[in-house]
Amino acid sequence: MTPYSRRQLLVLLILLGVAGLGLAVGHWRRANPDLADQLEHLDRAGAPATSASELGGRGPAPTRSPDEPAPRRSRRRAPARDTGLDERAPARVATPPSALDLNRSTAIELMRVPGIGAVLARRIVDAREADGPFASVDELRRVPGVSARRLEQVRALVTIPD
Repeated sequence: MTPYSRRQLLVLLILLGVAGLGLAVGHWRRANPDLADQLEHLDRAGAPATSASELGGRGPAPTRSPDEPAPRRSRRRAPARDTGLDERAPARVATPPSALDLNRSTAIELMRVPGIGAVLARRIVDAREADGPFASVDELRRVPGVSARRLEQVRALVTIPD
């Protein structure tokens, strides 16, 4: 006689499977920080504007005749106005007027650079403290989470003085 019924064993098995899946996803995210970051920002990218010429030159969009009724609107709540701000994103300080020195900037100063958040700024400072100063901007690639794309994005905004 087992201490658990079949249903209880099934629930335990499902819980173990979900926990194992969670551990596997966490391991994958640590192993692939660039791809994980790209996937997180995938749904935040703005939808590209399409015009008639981009749709194969089929001409302008069809219009309704005056006697045709307007389409019914959904009863869902009205869409929020686009203020240009992402409510989920943390408040950012303005972009620095000149390039920041990678070897002297603090994590807070690095966060002012577009494309560098709090976690990445902390990683840059930690890498600088652990491995010594950066000899070139290209050495940012040694920091976990700095992809080639992100490096090109911030290259003009950071510098290594001679």
